[in-house]
Amino acid sequence: MSSDRLNAPFHETTTGTGSLVESRFVPQRYEPNYPYPLLVLLHSRGGDEQQMVRSMPALSWRNYVGLSLRGPEPAIKRGRAEGYSWGSEFARPDRRVPRPCSSFTEADVVRQRLIEGTPDAIDSLEDGLFSSIRQTRRALHVHSERIFLVGCGEGAAVAYRIALSYPERFAGVVAINGWLPGGFRPLARLKACRDLRILVVHGEWNARVPVQSARRDVRVLRAGGLRVAFQSYPCAHRLTSPMLSDVDTWLINHCTNED
Repeated sequence: MSSDRLNAPFHETTTGTGSLVESRFVPQRYEPNYPYPLLVLLHSRGGDEQQMVRSMPALSWRNYVGLSLRGPEPAIKRGRAEGYSWGSEFARPDRRVPRPCSSFTEADVVRQRLIEGTPDAIDSLEDGLFSSIRQTRRALHVHSERIFLVGCGEGAAVAYRIALSYPERFAGVVAINGWLPGGFRPLARLKACRDLRILVVHGEWNARVPVQSARRDVRVLRAGGLRVAFQSYPCAHRLTSPMLSDVDTWLINHCTNED
């Protein structure tokens, strides 16, 4: 890998109160008149906004603008905070805790939130993500129809949920060693999701999230008629150069051969 690719510049930004902490990757030889695809990068559990942005030069030093976000909650491991998490709603399948039964209806829950003024964690996450995208589009020239969510591990669960909930706002999803979130209906907006492209890449030797789980998720999405590409690799729960190369190829093909 060439040294100029590894040393591609990036610009960091820490947001104000109430928003997600972010880091931006600016392509080398940035051209203000060119509308770049935007990759919204969502790290794995225990990572932070720098985890994914550091991988951008290996993906491409010039093809994309990157917006890397930090999960809103600290990740606790052995009683200590180590990096950040996206919240229990996106927990790994083997770590999901069943929700206790409640006599409250969905309308009761919404009414209670309105009275108490307490925002829902998912709503806050969505607001923070869309706010960061708007700020990035004001600062850099981004193609409005080429915005992709790229998530790794727990971040892939976030990417799935947000893209499948708001498919009209995104061109596609890249899920790396990830899973569909629990307590979520991925095909609830089936008709609107038909134009959403999805790429799933997964390690064959992944002990944390077995590849069979990823294949089940792919079958669920394909059963709804979604266009899902899947590729597995001879590795464990990690991000590898062949993965990044295939992600870059998939993104470029989608951006240049839109139908």
